[in-house]
Amino acid sequence: MKRLVLQHYTGILGELERRSISNIRSFAASENAEYRFLEGNVFSEELSAPMQKLIMLDERFDEYDTVVMLDTDMFVRKGLAESLFDQPGIGVSGPFQRRLKWAFIRKMKGLVHWRYPYWNGSLWKLDRLQRQSFRSKLHLVDMAKYTNGRLEDEGVMHQLARHSRFRGGVLPGGSKWAMSSWEDGLENAAMIHIRPQITFKGPKRPKIESLNALVSRDIIEL
Repeated sequence: MKRLVLQHYTGILGELERRSISNIRSFAASENAEYRFLEGNVFSEELSAPMQKLIMLDERFDEYDTVVMLDTDMFVRKGLAESLFDQPGIGVSGPFQRRLKWAFIRKMKGLVHWRYPYWNGSLWKLDRLQRQSFRSKLHLVDMAKYTNGRLEDEGVMHQLARHSRFRGGVLPGGSKWAMSSWEDGLENAAMIHIRPQITFKGPKRPKIESLNALVSRDIIEL
């Protein structure tokens, strides 16, 4: 089984992003997967930075059985023994994503459909047939309606699932595989998404400070 882990970033890498790349590169090695870091407008010159992650659907990666795309603020929880590649599902859709989905259904008519999954965009894991199916539906999605702060890759993947009549695909454990750094129970996370908020609706601080706090708590190892 050929496995590939991708990360993408547009702009100048900061300390947080460099640490994530190092952490995820090590994670890929532990999963017997290849690792590639992609930079810039690799999917489309007309679309925003988050939309560039859709490059994971490209035919250049069809030799791989499974491709994972991770944001550059994602980290593995120290001591993780489970394999992401062994988990059923495409992405995370916990309580927060479900609330977002219903809010977007009300606020963004036609862009989100109640019947199909709405995943967190910080982690995607698709096998070859899923990628090929989604890629074949790209022409049905008006990308301009999703770029520049309007749902982005999360909205496009949702619509690709809709056009593919794909339901389910949710990784087990709620937010376990992309747990926000402000959540309780991070010691039970598999992967942690570093967020600027200290609590869900509380004050903010630089992401690097949130990362350093989790390193000090021995939850993330760099």
